[in-house]
Amino acid sequence: MIRPETYYKIANEFATGIGVAEWDGSIYESYTNIKKMPDEMKVIALTNYMIQQNIYQQAIKEVLTLEKKYKNKRINKSSIYEKALDMVM
Repeated sequence: MIRPETYYKIANEFATGIGVAEWDGSIYESYTNIKKMPDEMKVIALTNYMIQQNIYQQAIKEVLTLEKKYKNKRINKSSIYEKALDMVM
């Protein structure tokens, strides 16, 4: 943990926030129906799962490939992440 003064000094110098956040709690607590969960939250949950399973790099390569393949189609980002996860596992 760094002191707030150091954080603000570095953040101002680089014009961005610093650090890595990882979701610790259950993301599904407030949603009884996963289909009603916002797409961004599904992507965060899937990314966290990939990191925990140590398959993040392989899965992101597949995500990038699938995003190129489906770039002109209306497909949710979470669907792309789910397909990439299935391909890696």
